[in-house]
Amino acid sequence: MPTDEQKLWGVWGQANGIYSSWAASKGINYYLVFVLYALDGQKAMTQKKICISTGLTKQTVNSVIRFLKEHGYIELVPGCEDRREKQVTLTEKGIAYSNDLLVSLREMERRVLQIMGNDRVQQMLDDITLYNTLLEKEIEKEV
Repeated sequence: MPTDEQKLWGVWGQANGIYSSWAASKGINYYLVFVLYALDGQKAMTQKKICISTGLTKQTVNSVIRFLKEHGYIELVPGCEDRREKQVTLTEKGIAYSNDLLVSLREMERRVLQIMGNDRVQQMLDDITLYNTLLEKEIEKEV
């Protein structure tokens, strides 16, 4: 009989696998989806903020940023306060690319959330937020 921890990892892994399969079906890197979602609707973000919001490593984010820059999807703009810290911004081409790529995924997610209903969605979000907060505190105790 699996433990709750094993079930959690199974469910988490299954969700990641679903997103990974979707990305592969589009011929893109799974991590690209994370970065595009992070940049979605943002005027600008540093790579550090992208790492924090996605949970991806600096090396992974840097690889995705290089890809996006090479294809003209982003610009790296010096920060106002610290000019060494570059702000990542989607170009018009990047906004169109992101929207075209993610439109079907967003629509599928909206349909699933609608099927689940507002109460279950809110409960799920509350539970995940609580879990993350408590886990972060437990990790801080150990560090």
